[in-house]
Amino acid sequence: MLNLFRMGGETVSVCAVPDGGALPGFLRGDGWTYIGKVSDIADRLPEADRATYASVLRETGYYVFVQA
Repeated sequence: MLNLFRMGGETVSVCAVPDGGALPGFLRGDGWTYIGKVSDIADRLPEADRATYASVLRETGYYVFVQA
């Protein structure tokens, strides 16, 4: 499961953090809102990003993407 956090504005950014993972420091700042849990985000990503998101998530503990 992934916890999703959203930062609104002209461009909507979403940060996915695995259950039990440490929250990145920037999520504690103003503007980020918890929006729920999902089992996967691959279907929300452009095709070109799907291959890399799992490795980035593993390496950093989170994945930030722009909501289409």
